[in-house]
Amino acid sequence: MKQPMHRNALAEGREHAGGPEGRDPGGSLVTPSLTRRGALGVLSAAAGVLAGCTALPSSSGVTRSGVAASDTNALIETAPGPGEGDSAEDVVNGFLRAAIAGFSDDFTTAKQFLTERTAAQWKPLETVSAYNGSTEPQVSVAADGSFKVTSGQVGVLDSLGVFTPAQEGATYVGEFSLATNSTGQWRITGLPHGILLPFSRLMQNFAVSSLAFLSQDRTRFVSELRWYLRSSQADSLVSGLLAGPSSWLSGGAFTLIPRNAEPAGRGVVVEAGTATVHLSADSDPASEDSRRLMVAQIEQSLVQISGIDRVRVLAGTVDLGAPAQLTPMAPEVGGIVGMSEGAVVRGTGSSRVTLATDRALGTGDARSPSLGADGTVYALSASSLLRLPQGQDSASVILSVGDPSAGAGGLGAPLGDRHGWAWLLAEGQLTAVNGSGQRASLESSWLQEAAIAAFDLSVESERIAVRRSDGRVAVAVIIREQDGRPKGLGPALEMPRAGGAGTSGISWCAPNAVCVLADSSAEGSGVPEVRLVQIGGAVNTLVGVKEAHSVISDRSEESLLLIGDGGKTWQRRGAMWRVLTSEVTDPSFPLP
Repeated sequence: MKQPMHRNALAEGREHAGGPEGRDPGGSLVTPSLTRRGALGVLSAAAGVLAGCTALPSSSGVTRSGVAASDTNALIETAPGPGEGDSAEDVVNGFLRAAIAGFSDDFTTAKQFLTERTAAQWKPLETVSAYNGSTEPQVSVAADGSFKVTSGQVGVLDSLGVFTPAQEGATYVGEFSLATNSTGQWRITGLPHGILLPFSRLMQNFAVSSLAFLSQDRTRFVSELRWYLRSSQADSLVSGLLAGPSSWLSGGAFTLIPRNAEPAGRGVVVEAGTATVHLSADSDPASEDSRRLMVAQIEQSLVQISGIDRVRVLAGTVDLGAPAQLTPMAPEVGGIVGMSEGAVVRGTGSSRVTLATDRALGTGDARSPSLGADGTVYALSASSLLRLPQGQDSASVILSVGDPSAGAGGLGAPLGDRHGWAWLLAEGQLTAVNGSGQRASLESSWLQEAAIAAFDLSVESERIAVRRSDGRVAVAVIIREQDGRPKGLGPALEMPRAGGAGTSGISWCAPNAVCVLADSSAEGSGVPEVRLVQIGGAVNTLVGVKEAHSVISDRSEESLLLIGDGGKTWQRRGAMWRVLTSEVTDPSFPLP
């Protein structure tokens, strides 16, 4: 029988791993893998790969852990408790070390460094502050005798599992006060909320999960990333669904699980690939449609966990039945839309299909085509937006700006959403227009802070990612009327890792991640990197192509394209970018 392996918590912190192209939010390397698991996006495969560094002492020996491992091959991380005669600084360093290893013993060793009263009040997982391997925590003594711990900060994880990335260059500062106990030993009497971890250890102990909420019309999943302890991931996912979406998302997504619902019995029990979810009797939403949608939410959230293939939901003793089948978010294979010899086409190979001829468009100079979910073709001509419904032979103008003789100025590339609205930038203003040419009034408290440089809609058409002219990037939910008419945007969720100097463009590259191009060279003329940023998660990077000026994606299956001058489009295959086409220009991916 294999015995569990033991290792010192600080020894792990001095190892480095990862591929050459990916980085965590603070710059540590991660392996650049593009998974096909749309629910989590392109970055969750990096979990557990990162490793960080600490400046804490590593001279203490390995100690044994009394915690039983469920996996006999698992590494059980341990750290020594306080030693007799330890100095106050030794106690602070020992506590930091024991907190890193605390997931193996429920922070029992870490609590030994605290007074009994402080240990009883301390909630280690209330706040988890993360740093990367290049910003080692430093311990210093303040003038009043307290101790200060400082490090660079990658982000903060709260008790609800929401990870908030820190601004570039952010600093963590924690203050510790100590006193001697009745035996003359130093113990901590005051300390910051939560714990401080290397980002690699955050990813090792927490699983990045996607909660499946519902769009307002109940036909699509709207997902939100959360970080939950691996040891209780299934139960935490159900609890997260019960609590509902975060405030930034709640204006356009919701949960059908009744507010008074709560876990019951043994919670989530997994047997032979089936997860049985036990909820209280008043968790039954009563109507058959609501039951099926509620089960679909729970199933979509739980099947992310390895070993779960099916879900059964019980409200008391009532089986809520089979899940509803929502519209898949996977776009059509080979569904790229572009221009070829004046016509709008779908596909880039020899078998591409013509969607709109130059005759139907009424011009041979159309550009920037988009395909709506109902088959409607949109394209720009000079300063006008053209609309050609499926089956018709003549396009109409539904929006014009400025002087038509001014040429191609004033309008940005349109994007047709699944509700029949075309989104575009019109003279720098974010605009949505329907088939009759009516503009939506997009109310927002933050939208006017700076001009919009670029935007993209998420795969289910319910969220928007916006790049402002000052380089800041934010995402927000789209607030809609019952008929799908957009009437505003919810609060902005800032994404500091996706913005800044040297970055350009914006595109959703997964349900919970956006991608941008970033050129960090001093002259801005180097080979750009494709930066893929999870919303509330990690950052991954891929080396791009020197000639590229923008990046697009299908928003769901992580198919990335780079667009360059001269009509070239590159597609990533394996570890290389290869020219996909130079015959089809202005490529775009339609929303499903």
